[in-house]
Amino acid sequence: MQQKLREYREKAALEIIEAKLGDLRTGGSLEPGTEPDGVTAAIRRSRSICTDPTDQLPDATPPEELDTWLDGLLTGNSMGGRLYVRSHLGILPWLECEVPEHGWTARLREAIEEPWMFLSGTFDSLVIVTEAEYSYEA
Repeated sequence: MQQKLREYREKAALEIIEAKLGDLRTGGSLEPGTEPDGVTAAIRRSRSICTDPTDQLPDATPPEELDTWLDGLLTGNSMGGRLYVRSHLGILPWLECEVPEHGWTARLREAIEEPWMFLSGTFDSLVIVTEAEYSYEA
């Protein structure tokens, strides 16, 4: 019964995320447990206090500047076109999106809470952005 209730809640949350992402969402996804080798380990490493961020931005930064920074991080890591965004939902952890080069990260931030995780469509690049104590870290 608990599992059915959790699935019901996650399906409702997924509908909200998909509505907010709108035409960015392709309908594709990676099913639970089908992430490429190394993704889970990379996510775990990113949460370690021993891992230094590649880039940082003060957490008091205005939303427009945060979006510009996110766009630059993704473009700089060859993330554009088709990519996967982590949903934080057990039923569909990675949502496939088709994204323009710039100007879509505000919609993402409204749809999905941080940490924001992006996996390239070719599965060879992973970008994770999380809010730390006084900054956003990539």
